[in-house]
Amino acid sequence: MDQLLDAPGSLPDLRGLHSEPGPRRWERVLAPKGRTAFELDKGHTLRIIDLDGQQVADFICFDRHNLVDKISPSTTVMVKGNIHLTTGDYIRSVDAYPMLKITQDTVGRHDILAGSCCPGLNRLRYGKKASHQPNCRENLAAVMEPYGVRLSEIPYTFNIFMNVPISPEGNIEVIAPVSKPGDFIDLRAEMDLIVAISNCPQERNICNGFTATRLGLVVFNTQASS
Repeated sequence: MDQLLDAPGSLPDLRGLHSEPGPRRWERVLAPKGRTAFELDKGHTLRIIDLDGQQVADFICFDRHNLVDKISPSTTVMVKGNIHLTTGDYIRSVDAYPMLKITQDTVGRHDILAGSCCPGLNRLRYGKKASHQPNCRENLAAVMEPYGVRLSEIPYTFNIFMNVPISPEGNIEVIAPVSKPGDFIDLRAEMDLIVAISNCPQERNICNGFTATRLGLVVFNTQASS
């Protein structure tokens, strides 16, 4: 189900990274429009890197030992009291447990309101034919299926690098991300998790700068510092 780049020349982008928080466990390059799911142990840190700039990562996670408890954007926002997440903030579960802590963030602009592209939204926005194009909701369902998670159980996403400003009147608008090549966010696991990422395939609006590109993924062992 994973869609990774293993070709020669794909991994050098991930060498010599800025401010590595601990020893590396593994590294991958996620293909444009790709998807992946994997286990992330408590105390380990996942770094998501925008390799080419302006690329959104739709992110979800589940308590590995209790898949009913999963990422909750609404609980996260209620506890923080603000919709903007960055360094020092926690991503929380339905039951309000801290699932991840943002320990480094070179962008500071992410979205936790807009959800994922899906067949219904694509149909509504771009017409019937667009309902069959690749989308994040089906990407996430595909990689979580081996864990027994159904499409209907896929939660709202934390949209890393997505830029959705809110006006004083409460209106929202998707505009181009501000992330540049090499920008990253570090997420330290506060419990044993299953993580799923869709490298957003949307090219009909500006959320990815109209072009889907690669993401870098690196997991560090930061247990000693957590």
